[in-house]
Amino acid sequence: MKALYFTADKMMELRDIAVPVPKKGQYLIQVKVCGICGSDFEGYMGKTGRRTPPMIMGHEFAGVITEAPEGGKFKKGQSVVVFPKPFCGTCEYCKKGLVNVCTSGICMGVLSADGAMCEYVAVDEKYLIPFSPEKLPYDIASMTEPLSVAYRAVYKISDKELQASDHIVVIGAGTIGLLVTAMLAHRKAKHIIVSDTQEFRLETAKKMGAHTVVNPAFGDFEEAIKKATDGKKCDFSIEAVGISATAESSLDALKIGGTAIWIGNAQKIVSINMQKIVTTELSVRGSYVYDFNGFKKCVELLQNKVIDVSSMITNTYKLQDGVAAFKALENNTDGKMLKVMLEV
Repeated sequence: MKALYFTADKMMELRDIAVPVPKKGQYLIQVKVCGICGSDFEGYMGKTGRRTPPMIMGHEFAGVITEAPEGGKFKKGQSVVVFPKPFCGTCEYCKKGLVNVCTSGICMGVLSADGAMCEYVAVDEKYLIPFSPEKLPYDIASMTEPLSVAYRAVYKISDKELQASDHIVVIGAGTIGLLVTAMLAHRKAKHIIVSDTQEFRLETAKKMGAHTVVNPAFGDFEEAIKKATDGKKCDFSIEAVGISATAESSLDALKIGGTAIWIGNAQKIVSINMQKIVTTELSVRGSYVYDFNGFKKCVELLQNKVIDVSSMITNTYKLQDGVAAFKALENNTDGKMLKVMLEV
């Protein structure tokens, strides 16, 4: 089969390798579409240390079962989205529903664990979520994974907290930030502000439900937030970039007693104003990937067209053109390449 390998910083290579042989109880999945995550690209650029070459990246994907084990719950020919983060189901975290922090395995396509930028993968039954391709195209189904990241972060805000909040700012209008915006709009947040330095992405944010957009490249960010909120500032900020500057902005945007939710994971160590957190009693909540129930819910949201992500898919390449796809992303200076899909 064909597989796209990350071989070194800024280097991808298409290889011919053996089709995986499913272990007992596993299914062989023919990958139909795999999205390129922002973390894949940052790893390719050598910025995060979260990809260890040589390896196959890719954790946002959907496909069809081509081999099913005897007595399995699912059948050959069924379309499935795959939950890519391994979990044991028995540890103290799994018992609490926190499968996202289970230590039993590394997410597909992360560090040295091979992922789905290839033609076939072998997967355990518990990670499969079926869907109807007549209702949900494979490329949209592949958006389940990033939508689930946004879903978990947005639901860090309780219904009561959301109802009491006048202003929420989303920092970063990449894939995750835009999906956070869509989820906030779905939950009927009163005033959604989105901040980004790319005008194209801010225009897309409006389509996803943003009421106000802010470009910090054209002025003081904190002043822009004050202006947008009549001086009140924000009850919540959701940071979807993961570098020092945007982490700091997520605090600058908050009113006294406000809460920042951090999803961004691009930079391991960030510098922030500790005194601001202490003296204005701010809170920071981390949000890491997704839980299984939220993942299944996101398949439903997409299949039932409750959340429309079609405008975010800006580019589709064949798997064999994957090297060119990553090279194109290197030149994405205007931000107009949002979600890039690899079609297998």
